Amino acid sequence: MMTNSQKNWDIFCKVVDNFGDIGVCWRLAKQLHHEHGLVVRLFVDHLSVVAKLLTGISDEAEQGYDGVTIVRWDSQTLFNHSADVVVETFACGLPTAYLALMQVQSVWVNVDYLSAEAWVPEFHGRNGKHHDTNLTRYFYFPGFNEKTGGLLREQDLIKRRDAFQNLAFRQRDFWQQINIHQFAQVASDDLKISLFSYADAPISTFLQVLAKGERQVSVFMPFHQHLPHDLLGRQDLAVGDCIKLGHLTLFILPFLSQQNYDFLLWSCDVNFVRGEDSWVRAIWAGKPFVWQPYWQEDNTHLLKLNAFLDGFYGDVDAAKTISTLHQAWSTNALEPVYWLDYLTKLSEIGHCTHQRANRLIQQDDLASSLIAFCVNLSN
Repeated sequence: MMTNSQKNWDIFCKVVDNFGDIGVCWRLAKQLHHEHGLVVRLFVDHLSVVAKLLTGISDEAEQGYDGVTIVRWDSQTLFNHSADVVVETFACGLPTAYLALMQVQSVWVNVDYLSAEAWVPEFHGRNGKHHDTNLTRYFYFPGFNEKTGGLLREQDLIKRRDAFQNLAFRQRDFWQQINIHQFAQVASDDLKISLFSYADAPISTFLQVLAKGERQVSVFMPFHQHLPHDLLGRQDLAVGDCIKLGHLTLFILPFLSQQNYDFLLWSCDVNFVRGEDSWVRAIWAGKPFVWQPYWQEDNTHLLKLNAFLDGFYGDVDAAKTISTLHQAWSTNALEPVYWLDYLTKLSEIGHCTHQRANRLIQQDDLASSLIAFCVNLSN
């Protein structure tokens, strides 16, 4: 249980690109407040990006949102006090003025990126002295076993997922809510795919494979600058468009809230995801998914990909099929046979994915584990 001396938490987030960093930080901040009763301030450097994720956020220096205080973090930010627990995310660095306010008894934790690599358990929980302040900084690594910091997961998430997937009217309401009116045209036995990727994924190749395939497929893809305009024969694509190409029907989605994105993952048969936030949510969806890690020099991202696949799928019969498609998707080397092979094993992949997700659910979630970690440091 959190002590009274650790009720106030500050979380610092820099939006590097896209929405992954703020997505993770917002989930953590909200969960710490709603499920654990903590007083949370979230410092963010780009509120214009946050405004896409959290409807109604303004450019004010400080504002409340869903119980969390969101603070604009820039060169004009005034720091009056530090928190009992300070969470630096993804090694973003703390401002000098804030560091000057921190006390020796303050708990300073850097929550790092998620990885399944073998070195993570060894480094999880280690600490070092900050070179300028001599304050102790702890390193907290999310992960996939009890020797790491766990995964973000709200306490009622699986209950909400199961309720949604078991009620057809909830799914119909979702499609109407995001203005996919043409969804009524989608047959119940159509393969439904959500497609969220980085620009270097073989998007056009994949859509061509689907269009030429034997099965009717509906793909739900967010509107962004990487849409395959040439393949679709249009330069004026917009949110709400529905494009038909052979056996493929492509729906262009609006930007989705975190809740609606969960609904999308829960509604589809296969989910293509990227980065960290959507990756973890795809795991909790319990559906087959293809993960594209963020590109890194020297193919370091492929080491992360292989480490995850080996741990999550390594002992299943379809492991080679799953790995081949993932590798092709992350190296822009997709061949039609890779997808066709994946489709033939989709039922098996779905079963083992759901099974692995249920196994991970038995572990403590990241927010609960992080609190326990901080309490231990104070005892």
